[in-house]
Amino acid sequence: MAEFPAGQEHKLKQLISSYRCHVCRRCFERDHVRLAARQEQLWIVSVRCSLCRNQQVFWIALKDDQEETLLEDVSQREDREFATMAPIDSDDVLDMHEFLQAFSGDFQRLFST
Repeated sequence: MAEFPAGQEHKLKQLISSYRCHVCRRCFERDHVRLAARQEQLWIVSVRCSLCRNQQVFWIALKDDQEETLLEDVSQREDREFATMAPIDSDDVLDMHEFLQAFSGDFQRLFST
């Protein structure tokens, strides 16, 4: 496993622990943050939720001024919207299962309606 360079571990763990798990919405714990890889100014950090065990990966880019910028798949607006939603339950999973069984794979038709 990769190690954090001296002085960066606390800062990166603090940054990641300010985010919530996208599955159960619990804040990540600093002790579960691990550096997966680093290439020059790009850090790939992995964290596992202590409640639901979901693993999430964050890409952090260091700018020239050495401030961290988090690169995410979800925007801040989407993150706020997801935070107000109820957690996924077994009915949601069953609904998706039934949808996918009948889905033809035609995404153009699906999104044109």
